[in-house]
Amino acid sequence: MKLAEQIITQLSKVCGIDVGISESADCASDGQDVWQSSDDGKTYFSVAVSGKYIVFYIDGCGDDKRAIAALAREYALTAFVKKNGETSVREFLDGSGDVPFGVHVGKADYYVFALHCSTRQKTLRDYLSAIAGGDDFVVDMTGGVTAFCKIVDGSCDYRSAGEFAEVLRENLAEEIEECVKIGVGGVAHGMSELPQYYGYAKSALMNGAEYDPNNDIYSYKEYALIKALSELSPVTMDKYVKTVLDKNYRAVLTDDELMSAADAFLKQSLNISEASRSMYVHRNTLIYRLDKIEKMTGLNIRNFNDAMTFRAACLIYKILK
Repeated sequence: MKLAEQIITQLSKVCGIDVGISESADCASDGQDVWQSSDDGKTYFSVAVSGKYIVFYIDGCGDDKRAIAALAREYALTAFVKKNGETSVREFLDGSGDVPFGVHVGKADYYVFALHCSTRQKTLRDYLSAIAGGDDFVVDMTGGVTAFCKIVDGSCDYRSAGEFAEVLRENLAEEIEECVKIGVGGVAHGMSELPQYYGYAKSALMNGAEYDPNNDIYSYKEYALIKALSELSPVTMDKYVKTVLDKNYRAVLTDDELMSAADAFLKQSLNISEASRSMYVHRNTLIYRLDKIEKMTGLNIRNFNDAMTFRAACLIYKILK
């Protein structure tokens, strides 16, 4: 009840409104946030506080009292409840707090993301809040990271969290004139997994920015591989790279033009037409660069197995740098 008492104190101090807490009145049966009772001559308004609805009242009825109650409720929501609710969600996702009010209790899946924007975090937050549904969560975390948890229901048209991240990146590129990095945690199955998958998303974001700064979407599933590889000894990792790649591999891995071609090709699922279109180059130019990579490394990354080997070798090389 502590927060409810703070609301009453501030409404009296800042707004000059005398408000009480009703111990007996329930929320309006028709779902109204503000209602009046001719039986006791009071105007009531309800606010969700700490996981339950608290009913407040002011003395008197009439349109003027209803307007005052509506303003008091809006002040309480803006000054206390929304702020407190965001803190609760932040602590919950960080694993240090209880389930906050508003989290969907029951069987529900969430796409979980961690996003970072160097100087325009508020713009990023405002955009995510604008597209968020009623059961979604958008909250600023520590270190300039914004958490976005999107519930996956029957209206969701995306096949995976990764596909949603791709669409989100394209939309953000139009809305925010700054690179936004997106860590993809995956799909949390129920509210109990939200902290775990936010941790995955944040880990992907941090590792991705370190090992692959030229990209802007990082999947935890891929960076779990980085974590596993990083636990190998440098001697073992270096031996692996030299085994799977021909002796000229360093010339490829340090060539921005060739690596950009490889990254685009892998990102577009080994589709030459899509990759060349994303790079704004002719497909023959891309083919030439892929041929050059094969000649210098011994791997034809148009072949799935060679592409996966090349990707793993690139990750290890970045760890060793």
